[in-house]
Amino acid sequence: MQGTKRAQRTQRTRRRFTLLLAAALSAVLTMLTVAPAGAAGKPSRSNGSSNRVIFVHGHAPLGKHDCTKEFSAARKHFANKKWKGSLLTFGYYTNNKKCSKNVSGTRDTAIKDVAKKFANHISTNYTKKGIKVDVVAHSMGGLVVRAALHYTHKRAPGFPKKLYIEDVVTLGTPHAGITKSRVALCGSARQCKDMKPGSAFLKALPSKMPSTTKNGNMSTDWTTISSYDDHTVSEDSGVAGSASHEVQYKAGINHGQLITKTSGKHTARIKHSGKWSKFSKRVSPVEQARLAVFYHGTS
Repeated sequence: MQGTKRAQRTQRTRRRFTLLLAAALSAVLTMLTVAPAGAAGKPSRSNGSSNRVIFVHGHAPLGKHDCTKEFSAARKHFANKKWKGSLLTFGYYTNNKKCSKNVSGTRDTAIKDVAKKFANHISTNYTKKGIKVDVVAHSMGGLVVRAALHYTHKRAPGFPKKLYIEDVVTLGTPHAGITKSRVALCGSARQCKDMKPGSAFLKALPSKMPSTTKNGNMSTDWTTISSYDDHTVSEDSGVAGSASHEVQYKAGINHGQLITKTSGKHTARIKHSGKWSKFSKRVSPVEQARLAVFYHGTS
């Protein structure tokens, strides 16, 4: 009888030990499989309206913007079209107002330096957390984004190691520089010099829009948009270089309207796979931008 009781106690002890060992092993495995802070995995590409969209303004002759006013029409349009992700703004002049994120700077701050601040903002607040974003940039803002991705991919000093930017749309960006008439009007500020055709800043950027999966970066889909009635950035400069999708509006849309024209049909053409379509009636520039970040393409 006593031997039976001892055997039962031994069995219970063994069962407890087995359960404790299993629990300990489970805890160890959990610790090994949970990613450490700051090591979030790269998100996958997908269509949809869930991404945060970062709107980036252009050069300001007076050295300041009201971000809310600047992108009021575009953000309202995205919201009316049921965009699910946050619609945010990024500014880079000290005297700016009402930007979701604003960094210090003036017209004499080099565009590359602005790009560095933008890249680190995206890295710290989104990429390191495994969050991808879309970017819609007007005028010089497109050069800020282009330089941010280019120098990040190059692992340039002061730039982050990687960025998760899924789609970029530029509207009226001087990819090959501003028009000759605007060079004189812009003045001698550093940003004006950087936007001058043939500047050292522009020459340092490769002709192909930066998109790479190297070093853990997300491949970025680019759409560049220009207008024949943009007297600040020529129709050719606005789509200079090689982007996945390029759009040119024939007439009736000036430099500022590229980021405010949200409705109607407008004569435009689109380049896919290196070949331009015929001019025909197409959606407005802002709607074109929305479709580009939604579908990774143009309509």
